[in-house]
Amino acid sequence: MSDEEPPEYERPYDEMNRWIIFGIAAVGLAVLVPILSKVKRTRGRSILSHGIFVALACVLLSPLVPEEFQDIVFSEGGVLVVGSLVPIYSSIVAVCTFGESDDEEWLCYWIINGCFTYSTEFIDTIADHVPFVANHWYEMEFFITLWLLLPWTDGSSFVYDSIFVPFLVPMMNGFNDKIGNGKKIQALILTAVNSSYLGLVWWIFMMMPEEARRFVTVVIGTVYPIIASVAALSHHEGNAETFWLTYWSCFSILFVAMDYLEELVGGIPGFYSLILVATVYLFLPMFQGANVVFRRVLVPLTGQYEAMLLRDTLMLKREMEASIPKNLVEAVKTKAAQVLLMDNNKGDDAAAAGAKKNE
Repeated sequence: MSDEEPPEYERPYDEMNRWIIFGIAAVGLAVLVPILSKVKRTRGRSILSHGIFVALACVLLSPLVPEEFQDIVFSEGGVLVVGSLVPIYSSIVAVCTFGESDDEEWLCYWIINGCFTYSTEFIDTIADHVPFVANHWYEMEFFITLWLLLPWTDGSSFVYDSIFVPFLVPMMNGFNDKIGNGKKIQALILTAVNSSYLGLVWWIFMMMPEEARRFVTVVIGTVYPIIASVAALSHHEGNAETFWLTYWSCFSILFVAMDYLEELVGGIPGFYSLILVATVYLFLPMFQGANVVFRRVLVPLTGQYEAMLLRDTLMLKREMEASIPKNLVEAVKTKAAQVLLMDNNKGDDAAAAGAKKNE
């Protein structure tokens, strides 16, 4: 009898080590994110960067790299770290910091990533007919995602400028205008959830096969948000860009949770209904759910609360400057600064004195 233990006894430990490595990688990337954010994005115009990226990809896929390392990197966890954790954290930092250029850069990434996410819903069908895709899907997904987000390759900006701007942006803007910037979508959903229709809608949804329920959920979570994000980006609407960036951060976490939980509880009736309701809550203007989750959950978890308050202050300053006469701007800004530095009790006394003076 062999003294070696069967492979199945080693698998739990291998899996544990794998997730430890993913955790270390996630922490390492969180450290690298601020560094990468300082690198000027090329918008995909650097041919040299693309060449270097392809060369490095070939090296990582070659026999020179240990197979154990490849199994860890080119896996579901590796794609999670590169394609979700880094963009989510970077998007949160972008929303909470001054300047809107980084908001636009990451919104551009999420638009292309959203299209990629939507298209991957057909990957099982493709893999059934193309064995190469089935055998090397994680490698392709890893490198495509990495190519999209790295500032040197900046694949997301390249795809957006090359395909979306000349061909899709005019069409999507026209559609967004026809639906009243989402107002008709909101009215349609409100009609669907009316007490007289809710039962019918839910019954039809529950009668669908499990794969169809998942597909409908992904479609609702990606298609309209992509169109609205393109409209915000092409019109340079700062507030809209910020909202959709917060939406993609929240929806990506929801999508990852769905991806990992559906194997355990996906067959339970109501699972996809719950995900669908959460998705609609995130993007409907009447709820502003993405903004709520972003500010109350994601910002504190990532330690960006102070940065968010400073950005809110800047936005308030801009609104104030836009709403008062130009000849009074400097005087009001000086008084506003004094109010911010004033003790709360003194501020209340000053406000009361001002009210009496006005009387």
